[in-house]
Amino acid sequence: MTNETIASQLAHRTIRAYKDQPLTEAEVDTLMDVARHTATSSFLQACTILHITDPQVRARIADASGQPYVGGTKGDLFIFVADLYRNSRIRAEQGVSSEALSSTNLFLTGAEDALLAAQNVVVAAESMGLGTVYLGSILADPRGVVDALELPELTFPIVGLLVGHSDQDPGQKPRLPLSVITAKNTYPRVESYTRALADYDREVTEYYDLRAGARLESFTHLVANGIGVGGAHVSPILQVLNEQGLCLH
Repeated sequence: MTNETIASQLAHRTIRAYKDQPLTEAEVDTLMDVARHTATSSFLQACTILHITDPQVRARIADASGQPYVGGTKGDLFIFVADLYRNSRIRAEQGVSSEALSSTNLFLTGAEDALLAAQNVVVAAESMGLGTVYLGSILADPRGVVDALELPELTFPIVGLLVGHSDQDPGQKPRLPLSVITAKNTYPRVESYTRALADYDREVTEYYDLRAGARLESFTHLVANGIGVGGAHVSPILQVLNEQGLCLH
């Protein structure tokens, strides 16, 4: 089965090079309205989206990210923030304690809201012929992002997103086979992932081989050697969450 939406989703590619052509006000408004109508955990609507238009703020986000394409003016930059501050203010104005909002449980609802909104924006943007790239890399320096965005307590940047007019035509990166990532009722049992993913490893290696200047490695090699090495994998996220008054219990 297919339709225009499914075809767009199946054609998803990461775009890291953009034309120097900003989104129109109508395009931004449409994407933000799509985000606003996203499903929300417990109807708390615990997400705030920041459209970064100040070059100095964007430069600081680029520094935190460590990704050169995040800086400059190409593509529109959005940051999706888990926001429990707004609801804490509502509770305070009604004389209700906000202690519950410091829990890990409530932080997860905000993170869920932010990620769902971001994915809705990606689907909408790509249906409009625009390119997108997620920026989990902003969490390589979460404290720097918090400072750059002047985020209040009980907020935390979850993910960045660049949206714009593509200036490249990259291949589509292969994904894990359905036989490994889906199952019925209980967790899939795989005797050996190395053997189960042998064909997929070859496909990934071929994909990288066709990319000029790209590293040449398989998926299992990436997992074995690339996890926990630098950037957002090792930054003090829990410490910064606690500094923001989040995940305290």
